[in-house]
Amino acid sequence: MDHNMYSDSDDENDPVMGMPSPDCKPARAHAAPPMMKPATSLGAPFGAVGGGMKKKVFSMADLAGAMDATPMSPVGAAKKKPAGNKAMADDPYDIGQDSDDDDDDSEHAQTLNHTAGVVGNSAMKRIQSNLDFRGAGSPMDFGFARFGAAKAAAPQNILCVFDMDHTMVGDLVSLSDRDNIETNVPWNYWPEGSDRGLSPDFIIPYLQRGMLRPGLLELLNHLRSLNATIIVYTHSEEKWASKVCEAMERVAGWKFIKHLFSRMDCKDGHPNFTARKSLEHVTVELKRLYGMDWITQENTIMFDDDGNALPKHEQSRLVKVASYDYWEPCQWDEVVNEAMMSRNPPDLADMVRRSVVEWGIAPPSYGKETTSHEDAKRDARWAAQLHQKRQILLSYNKVARLDRVMHDLEEAFSGDISNLELLPEKARVILGKSVQPQSRRRT
Repeated sequence: MDHNMYSDSDDENDPVMGMPSPDCKPARAHAAPPMMKPATSLGAPFGAVGGGMKKKVFSMADLAGAMDATPMSPVGAAKKKPAGNKAMADDPYDIGQDSDDDDDDSEHAQTLNHTAGVVGNSAMKRIQSNLDFRGAGSPMDFGFARFGAAKAAAPQNILCVFDMDHTMVGDLVSLSDRDNIETNVPWNYWPEGSDRGLSPDFIIPYLQRGMLRPGLLELLNHLRSLNATIIVYTHSEEKWASKVCEAMERVAGWKFIKHLFSRMDCKDGHPNFTARKSLEHVTVELKRLYGMDWITQENTIMFDDDGNALPKHEQSRLVKVASYDYWEPCQWDEVVNEAMMSRNPPDLADMVRRSVVEWGIAPPSYGKETTSHEDAKRDARWAAQLHQKRQILLSYNKVARLDRVMHDLEEAFSGDISNLELLPEKARVILGKSVQPQSRRRT
């Protein structure tokens, strides 16, 4: 995914700029404080980051930048370390496992793949976050003469396609990782009375605290009044995405999602796609499944934080929105802990241990039978870096709560929308002229 990079003279002395990204929190009674990490294995990549706020403001999606995209299966292929990786692994801001922590046997061992989409970038970059804000009570002239005079909106045959991660909701990797560890590993023993995987009931409080993008419910209700058809098109894995979608519908109080398109509807499942997603695929499938013959690309509009989600010939229907980066930790080892794993096959337990260390959500020495003085030093460094990253992510939530993107999109669907061909442009104009907040970079 593309990021707009900005270089300032003070970058060289800025320790935050060198950090690789975090995602979740580790929680072990005897381990260092909870953490986040670079997204890498249990599923596949999140949506892309949006581009544009004032300089020195970070999008949390950059902080949550992940390693290269991984295979589709929750259980990934065995990984071999690339040549020359030691210098990178030993970077003082690398929270993952150090290169010299591996033994020869682990170089080819399996790890898990993320089920939520992740940003395919391992380092935080300076970007313009593109969070769009509206000055409270300040009237704006968007110059919409070419879109037609304002009228009461009439019901339309409109297909609205929403990306999920970082578009409708924030950064869910910490939740999806726990769900993935619990549900996609074929455990022989599971503690009686413990839920296996995260349910929509578990996800709902996260949405209510801020994980659901501000203004989304209002926009959905407005689209409902227009008789618009709403679908979700995400790069997250289907089983996980369906839980999030059910949780969103329960918070909204009505079933607004006509259909869920997930990872296997992306390039992962269709190598012939020229981009990650395809509106042609969406329209063909909706006609086949529901007989919705009225759907064309001309009456379809898509919202995604990845500006390259669609191929060039479909770009006119895509409205790139700012990445919504609200984040919360989620304890991954509440059930899948050492006591539980000791009652399961050793190869499954070892795969999980390798995965959580690789993701950076457990200390580098986690799973080792004996540890050295160097291991203790790495663990201490990991704990300090983890704490710093977590504070940055949580502080960014204050900015995320000011997000106005969905309110702006609601305005785009107001007035005369009879010319659906111009609707994406109208939305882009409104988003482009929203007032942005002051820089909130930590000093």
